[in-house]
Amino acid sequence: MLKLSRRNWNNVLIFAVLILMFVLYGIPQRLQQKSIAEHRLIPADAQLLMVGFVNQRLVKAGPQWQLQPQSSNQIDAGQLALAWQHSQLTPVETLTMQSRVPVAQASVQLVGESSPVIWLLYPDAGSEGERYLLQQAGNNQFYQLSTAQAEQLFLLK
Repeated sequence: MLKLSRRNWNNVLIFAVLILMFVLYGIPQRLQQKSIAEHRLIPADAQLLMVGFVNQRLVKAGPQWQLQPQSSNQIDAGQLALAWQHSQLTPVETLTMQSRVPVAQASVQLVGESSPVIWLLYPDAGSEGERYLLQQAGNNQFYQLSTAQAEQLFLLK
């Protein structure tokens, strides 16, 4: 057994507690920071208020979601709202071209925000119509969407 004075044992205990605190608190924090950044249409902590399309709006009316004006298509407004709130985006590298013309646009209003977030949908010229590119207005980053995702989110049919 080590022969240490009371003062030295106190120092050993202090350092052991500090190391234990670092292990239990610091390492999980570092791992969480290093995890892959999540790309979403709407930030995880934000609440969706309204999504405006060209001819329709998805609006929260009380606890229910509604499409206004009502369409002949049987679209579940609740599922559409969930898709907007929880869709994961895949960033892609593309060449910036000035001649891109969006095929759809959505204006997303969040609770507590004064200005809407504008999302622009472009056909991906490199994939022969099977994919779409999504861009937030004013941002240079593009995200890839499948045809099914684009049709669901932007009511393309």
